[in-house]
Amino acid sequence: MKYRLMKMKLEYIMAFILTCIVSSCNLDVVPPSDISTETFWKDEIDAKNALNAVYAQLPGMDIWDEMCTDNAHSHKPWEGPYELVQTNGITAGDDFGYNYSTIRIVNTFLMNVEKCEMDDALKQRMKAEARFFRAWQYLELTTKFGKAALFENVPEYNAPYVTRNSVEEVRAYILKELAEIADILPNGYDGSDCYEKGRITRAAALALRARAALYFGDYVVAEESAGLVISEGFHSLFRIASLNAAQEQEAQEMEQYIDFDQYASLGITKEKFVKGMFSYETLWLEENASPDNPEYILTRQYMADDNNNDWARYTYIRPSQLVSGYSSYEPMQDLIDAYWAIDGVTIPEKISEEDRRMKFSNMWMAYFCKKDINESGKEIYTSCTPSEFRNIVPTLDIKQIPYMAEFRNRDSRLYASILFPLKGWHETDFGPGFYYQWDPFKAGIDDNESYTGYSYRKMVALTPYKGYNSTDDYPVIRYAEVLLTYAEAHIQTTGWDEKVQEVLNDLRDRCGMPKVPVALSSKETALDFVRNERRIELAAEGHRYDDIRRYGVDYCREVMNGATYAPCGGFDVEGQVWHSYMVINKTWGDRLMLMPIPTEAMDVNPLLKSDQNTGY
Repeated sequence: MKYRLMKMKLEYIMAFILTCIVSSCNLDVVPPSDISTETFWKDEIDAKNALNAVYAQLPGMDIWDEMCTDNAHSHKPWEGPYELVQTNGITAGDDFGYNYSTIRIVNTFLMNVEKCEMDDALKQRMKAEARFFRAWQYLELTTKFGKAALFENVPEYNAPYVTRNSVEEVRAYILKELAEIADILPNGYDGSDCYEKGRITRAAALALRARAALYFGDYVVAEESAGLVISEGFHSLFRIASLNAAQEQEAQEMEQYIDFDQYASLGITKEKFVKGMFSYETLWLEENASPDNPEYILTRQYMADDNNNDWARYTYIRPSQLVSGYSSYEPMQDLIDAYWAIDGVTIPEKISEEDRRMKFSNMWMAYFCKKDINESGKEIYTSCTPSEFRNIVPTLDIKQIPYMAEFRNRDSRLYASILFPLKGWHETDFGPGFYYQWDPFKAGIDDNESYTGYSYRKMVALTPYKGYNSTDDYPVIRYAEVLLTYAEAHIQTTGWDEKVQEVLNDLRDRCGMPKVPVALSSKETALDFVRNERRIELAAEGHRYDDIRRYGVDYCREVMNGATYAPCGGFDVEGQVWHSYMVINKTWGDRLMLMPIPTEAMDVNPLLKSDQNTGY
């Protein structure tokens, strides 16, 4: 894929990438055949173009690991082995990113850029930018596989016998690298040549260092690094000032979901709540997606090109009812259950599968189900058409429908993140009048229909591809994560105090929710609180799998075992009852604390066979 991060000569970029091809699971490469390093590495232009190939390694939307958890599900097996993780079925035949290609590309750049005649300060800055990507790749390797091979050179093409360094060595290396990088990089760029906005900044290095330290359990470093990003003041949370016409329509409908008068004592007003809801939602939309957004610490940038696609946001998570969507990456009931009540403190009591199915079926029978008699005299049940559905929903009193009770008076981020049955969403290309219809007769049927009963709203592109071009940039590191990292690390080092409350209340203010409690009963209670806040705020952004594993085996055993059901599963004519539909039966195995080293990697590097992670 290509990005507008810097204007570049594509022949240079592609030539450089060809010199850096690596198999997905070893350090072996395809030798370059038509590139001469003697003629390429000459000056600042060559250095800039080569660095662009490094930037091309920046990930986009990172939802995939989320579908290995209790947050999300993927019902199309060819899209990835996510269900196999959820059911403890993975083997060494599955590759979860055992990849050194970015490291090779970075090291190639670092070794050759010294040949370029250019300003030394600019050269050192470029080297720091490249080193950031190497540190990121090592973070990915160690969180998934534990040990990793540390190298700062470019190995020979056929030198596969490489041993892995210890986890402790890899972690120390990452934290040291990111600290050094942060001291070299500037706070921002002026937009001129070689100083384009969107490059790696000091804040990006510190934010990644904070993330890494949190994952490693080094809470002092995590707090320090996150605290610097906060105190240096170059980033803040994104907030909108007003609503557009489509948002105003939904704001009026939110009175069906929120009893604003009842919760006024909590500081909740309709204006604050809906502005908070849309501030959170529109963070990812095209008009707000750029390096100029104060919440974007690091941005994956796109340009209009048919080869430049963001399939996840435009297709996989996009509801099928909006056309061009697959509904195949879908939130699970487990995630919906995690969202706070509107008080921002309590989590509503979970509803049993039987109770939810009864309430959903009663609703569907009453408003959306048709009964006919076929030629044989047998009863046939079908759902109303989408157009009929959209006409019916606005006439209903949501407050009086028992099934809808679990979606009332909840955290604003639920409404901004999840499409649940009957919920309106008027900002999309569909136009005003879209209401989410989940058809129970399609439960478990591969008809581009969500299996779980829900679809994502958060991060979904409002329009389908335009000639398969992606247009919305994406924040791969945002300021909200830094605030949550600081809060959790500070609780670990000091406890729940006004510093924690300050950063969390910044998040709460942005999304229109009440302030966090002034006091909590224990350190464990405080950690549970901030971890749930993190789960809600960062849902679908790819953090959950790393998070549950760092919370420990006992936590994983608790959340990753048991069945997750859709609201309903079709009508049994003979028994005159509605079926249940199980989406996935989660089965945790302690071996999942680390991913397996892929068989392909072990075939290339026999030393890995005796160093396979436990359980594989």
